[in-house]
Amino acid sequence: MAQQQPGQPAPAGNMAPSSANAAPAAATAAAAAPAPSAALPETKTQGSLRYTCGGISVDESQAMRAAMKDHPLSLLFAAQGGAYLADVQVKLVPQGWGDAGALTFTASGPVCLLDLPAGSYEVEASAGGKEKRQTVMVGKDAKTLDFRF
Repeated sequence: MAQQQPGQPAPAGNMAPSSANAAPAAATAAAAAPAPSAALPETKTQGSLRYTCGGISVDESQAMRAAMKDHPLSLLFAAQGGAYLADVQVKLVPQGWGDAGALTFTASGPVCLLDLPAGSYEVEASAGGKEKRQTVMVGKDAKTLDFRF
């Protein structure tokens, strides 16, 4: 007798009792349902800044991107060709504070979610010997800064 291939319907003469068909149907429905989002990487704290960086795997990247709307500021790091970057050095300087109020960290993935007080910030990011700067006003609406190196 020929073996049934996964995903192929059973031959008509080989029908199982209806109670046995319920489990495969449930498994198929479960497989079609969207998978729960992956847990976000660990949140770190530095002064008034709470941040989460990650997005290396596809699942984690999707979870990070889905969470961007829930954080005042998100950072994305990529090469000019579009490849994502990790190990980017980040410096946040609150406007009017100078380096005395600067917060620094290393982005362990291409996406960083930042929770920080409202205000204007200069964000410096450096990778591969290149440095980029952007100024952003953090407030009520979620913002995203895209750094291409």
